[in-house]
Amino acid sequence: MNKFYIAALCACLIVLSFATACRPEADPVIDSFGCVVRTDAGRSAVHLVFSADSMFEGGAYALDVLDSAGVKGSFFFTGNFLRDSANSSVIRRAIEAGHYVGPHGDRHIQLADWDAARTTLATPDSMLADLEANYTELARFGVPRDSALYVLPSFEWCNGVHSAAMRSAGLVPVNITPGIDTYRDYTTPGMPEYQSSERMLAQLWDFERQNGLNGAIIILHLGTQDIRTDKLYRHLPGILDSLKARGYSPYRIDR
Repeated sequence: MNKFYIAALCACLIVLSFATACRPEADPVIDSFGCVVRTDAGRSAVHLVFSADSMFEGGAYALDVLDSAGVKGSFFFTGNFLRDSANSSVIRRAIEAGHYVGPHGDRHIQLADWDAARTTLATPDSMLADLEANYTELARFGVPRDSALYVLPSFEWCNGVHSAAMRSAGLVPVNITPGIDTYRDYTTPGMPEYQSSERMLAQLWDFERQNGLNGAIIILHLGTQDIRTDKLYRHLPGILDSLKARGYSPYRIDR
């Protein structure tokens, strides 16, 4: 057994123990890069995650839908987003409504390359410094670090070096449940990887039939380019209805 394998195994055991401590009787699923990708595979809970850096035109709409349904979501904001005074009202509204609000990186820096190895681009120290700046901005809105320990890496992308550094700082890295394609709602017509809302929703429910959604982390982008007029977040009411019909309940990422 080589040293890399041993280190990776230890890292996964650490995050497993930490996530379990945060959520009693949890049985989280950890991906090969050390991120929690299902919070509790034994519970019919799902987590709707919304991230924001520069675009968030659907934020108020999503909050209306969540509040009307009486469910809580998880919002991950960059420092860039938190510093923009135009976003203050929607940020405060998410906090006051009791949704989870946590860090998505201060400057939204890319931590790892898009290659298969996820080659490190940002050192662990620079990543942690960036997160500390993000926490400083969250604190301005009354969100203390100890209530926002779950971190969504910038671009929903990192490697084992980054997740290990986050855990060493007492944080829990989380990411999208593999196989759920709703994150592709950022794509625009003309992109080879473009996905329509209809196709993404069909894929989501097909995934549910085959794999279940217990503890799943499902991301929707509430800010997309204007050229994409087919906004997936506009389907949020139907998504909530379908989840309920299938026996799932949405919870904050830390519940």
